[in-house]
Amino acid sequence: MSEIPAQMTPARAALDRRAFLTGLMATGLAGCGSVLPLTVPPEADAYRIPLVDFHTHLQKRVTAEHLIRQMDEGNVARMVLMPLYYGDDHRGAVNDGEGSDEQALAYARRFPDRFVPFVGMQRGELVNAERWVAPDSVAYQLVLEAAEKLRSGQFFGMGEFMLRFYPYTTSQGIVAPSDMNYPADSYLMRLFADVGAKYHAPLVIHCEAEPAAGAAMVRLIEGHPQATIVWAHNCGRASAAQIREWMARYDNLYADLGHMASRTGYGGYWPRHTPWMHLIADVTGEIEAEMKALFEAFPDRFFIGTDTAHAHVYEFYAGRTIIWRPFLSQLTPATARKIAFENADRLFGA
Repeated sequence: MSEIPAQMTPARAALDRRAFLTGLMATGLAGCGSVLPLTVPPEADAYRIPLVDFHTHLQKRVTAEHLIRQMDEGNVARMVLMPLYYGDDHRGAVNDGEGSDEQALAYARRFPDRFVPFVGMQRGELVNAERWVAPDSVAYQLVLEAAEKLRSGQFFGMGEFMLRFYPYTTSQGIVAPSDMNYPADSYLMRLFADVGAKYHAPLVIHCEAEPAAGAAMVRLIEGHPQATIVWAHNCGRASAAQIREWMARYDNLYADLGHMASRTGYGGYWPRHTPWMHLIADVTGEIEAEMKALFEAFPDRFFIGTDTAHAHVYEFYAGRTIIWRPFLSQLTPATARKIAFENADRLFGA
């Protein structure tokens, strides 16, 4: 294991990042494993093709068997497990979380055809603005541990990195109080992107596309062309024109559509309405014309997801999956299959 450097100053950042990464990778590369490809009849339509839930989370008290029952009800073939480490705390947070990478891996070992484990990045240690800019020993240890897990070949990605995130309180009593605003091109995020590139592991990043936050994301993408960046929630709910421009320019940029097929959650102006939010469908579920054209122009770059972030919400999981069926039915059959499951399978080496 590489020695953890002392806290960095901006003047040393570029050199030290390279030195740290060189030492980290000295033991060699393994990278992510692969999953078996899904077998789907070519005549299956949008209401019968399987789904890969690319954006969802794992919580301590949700069992693998319960997840599989919910998945089977919605014809979800696979689920990415991004552990939600957050627990309840003194700030009033009520997260219904406390999942772990070890739990995700245990579920995937038992059901390797159903679960795809990611290294979880929703951690209390990362709710710290200074740590992103000038990493300390805690931050470096997270990078080292992520690299070790990816090197094992048992984890397929990292996420969800919460960079520009709006706090919320749900009707079920879930409270996420942190108003996060960490630059995507920060020293620590660049370290994680380096690791992702080395191990061919996608990074799922939550960053609302406000002007400054979006510009930092672009700098991260430009600076790490070998890293696979999955910009959650349709590139932070950017406009179709802006996403089209970015995707035409950056081959390593992908987007998930986590919980965006309806006007609830991230499919609406929630948890706050800003001038930079652009939805993918209207109140009836009809895909907006510019968004539909975007999906057809870049059919290989998008994934669906339910963004089920809290344990008790899995009781409503089937309803969160069924809304994708009319969405997919509005796309050409080839594009629907890609967004529903083929793109995820390809990314996971199937």
